[in-house]
Amino acid sequence: VLRFSVWQEIFMTANDKARLLGLFFWLYTGLNILIVVAIAVLYLGIFGAVFSSVPQKQGDPPPEMIMGILVIAFIFAIVFTVLFSVPKIIAGYGLRKNKPWARIWAIVGSIMACMSFPFGTAIGVFGLVFLFSDEGKLYFEQRAMAGQSGPTEPTPNSWQ
Repeated sequence: VLRFSVWQEIFMTANDKARLLGLFFWLYTGLNILIVVAIAVLYLGIFGAVFSSVPQKQGDPPPEMIMGILVIAFIFAIVFTVLFSVPKIIAGYGLRKNKPWARIWAIVGSIMACMSFPFGTAIGVFGLVFLFSDEGKLYFEQRAMAGQSGPTEPTPNSWQ
């Protein structure tokens, strides 16, 4: 029976793991942004329908004011989500393009992803295990020493 780490070494190179982590960062970030925007649109639609049909009492704030506050809150949430997605987007780009500086961004992105259970935690733990392993350190050291951005080893089972 093969251990999991032996299986990884046979079927996945460090380059494959880095590119996979970059793809995971992009997919997870896109999903997060999509969910926040969808929730904002859904809530604004529901509250708009409710406020337009509820009769107004004397002394109640106008529905336009409440909707304005909600719009501002959701804009803030979307901007906040996009700002917190920037390290993961940059890390994904660097990992997909085999850049030596991607390790720092990927560590930051992995730590940030760990806070979001369950998928973010899985991506973050995978990233941290790879980035702090001897294989990951060697992979990025080779990129920094060579000063190149291309892969140094052919991928196994490749047509190349």
